[in-house]
Amino acid sequence: MSSSSTPPPDLGPAGRALWTAIKADLADDWCLDAREDHDLAGACRCADELQALREVVDRDGVCVTGSRGQVVTHPALVESRQLRLTQLRLLGAIEMTDPAEAKRAATPAQRQARAAANVRWQRRPASKGYTNGT
Repeated sequence: MSSSSTPPPDLGPAGRALWTAIKADLADDWCLDAREDHDLAGACRCADELQALREVVDRDGVCVTGSRGQVVTHPALVESRQLRLTQLRLLGAIEMTDPAEAKRAATPAQRQARAAANVRWQRRPASKGYTNGT
């Protein structure tokens, strides 16, 4: 696995803080793979964007005047909610558990089911577009 401990250069303060916190939670002998680093960078960019939207709402208030003069919820709040969901999904995709540790923690039934699934997967015909790792 290859993992960079240096945050991407385009991150702002909130993104850098999240990057540093996540990387600090990793054991010294553990690192994220390239996909996980990409997901972490995306989650950190969400943190920066959330901070910017928070500043807009702090300046304008949670309600603003709509196009017809009506009071409406600030559009930045709606976007913030979407960004938080995106950030949650990105962070949830990062595997912070040592796979060997997780395998040991599985129940005997879970280990047996996993082994059976692996056998079935290895037997799938390559002609159907599946690869069996060989």
